[in-house]
Amino acid sequence: MDLRITAAVVALLGSTSAFSAVTLTVPEEIKMIAVNDQEVRSGLLRSDQTYKLDAGTNAISVRYNEFFQHNDNSHDILKSGVVTVKTPELKDGETYKLGLINAPKNFDEAKKYKDQPIIGLYDAKNQLLVQQAGAKDAAKPLLGQSILGKSVDLTTNKVVTPTNQPAAVYTQTASTPNVATANVRENASVGQVDQQLIQLWKQASKAERQKFMNWLGEQAN
Repeated sequence: MDLRITAAVVALLGSTSAFSAVTLTVPEEIKMIAVNDQEVRSGLLRSDQTYKLDAGTNAISVRYNEFFQHNDNSHDILKSGVVTVKTPELKDGETYKLGLINAPKNFDEAKKYKDQPIIGLYDAKNQLLVQQAGAKDAAKPLLGQSILGKSVDLTTNKVVTPTNQPAAVYTQTASTPNVATANVRENASVGQVDQQLIQLWKQASKAERQKFMNWLGEQAN
């Protein structure tokens, strides 16, 4: 029995250590809607909130959401449409945060800002990794919206990202690994072909070189 318990504990510890996670901090002006299309429920009385995400790339759906108290004691809550930030590779154990880029300083600025907010993802050194602007018409009422104003596919309960959302802007710090790998492999492959051609040219006789040059001339015509 003791051996079984020990084995179970070891297995549990192994599975826990194998789980890779990153920490994401979100300010109160940004409301988390979903991660990888799965809806996230935020607290009603929000301040800065912290979330655990899987390491690697994630699609983080948020909205700009800010409360304004006026001098006459009336108030307004301004909210944008859904903005989905596709992250670069997030490293296991690292801390990241979301923030507003060019955040509004007053109510009048916020009324314009909500039409197309810009969300930034920063690393622990406060370096901007990616910025994503929202779609201008995302804040307009859409068929299929819930009463809470979330763009939700009612058949799957998944958050719908506007199709006309502008392209994300990634910094050099957040280079895309897949694209970089593909370029390296392609360049390496071209380099190998170049070396093979050089070796063949060196080994070829004068007559063979002349035939090759004639063939090149025919290809150009």
